Amino acid sequence: MKSEETHRLRRDELTRLDGDIAGRVISCREGILWLTQKDNPGDHLIQAGEAFSIDHPGAVLISALEDSVYAMADGKSRLRFPVWPFTPALWRMARRFEGALRKVLLT
Repeated sequence: MKSEETHRLRRDELTRLDGDIAGRVISCREGILWLTQKDNPGDHLIQAGEAFSIDHPGAVLISALEDSVYAMADGKSRLRFPVWPFTPALWRMARRFEGALRKVLLT
């Protein structure tokens, strides 16, 4: 694998990364990506300028919530600006709140 590969995903497109890809970093260049990894609790949403570090082996699923471009590189991320560490948690909380609100409104 090259030191960095760039990929495009259209909205709602899904890709699966298999094998031992621990130590690699997925950086979102454009759009919004949803990531989940086997044996990693929770899901992760990353926007342009943010990154997700793969810290252990296991399949990773990447889905685009809108047309997106991402890069996968070895080692540390090369972000254009610092990422606030609680962003993924806020996205998860927003999705849970939306689900709870829909239940209340539809019952």
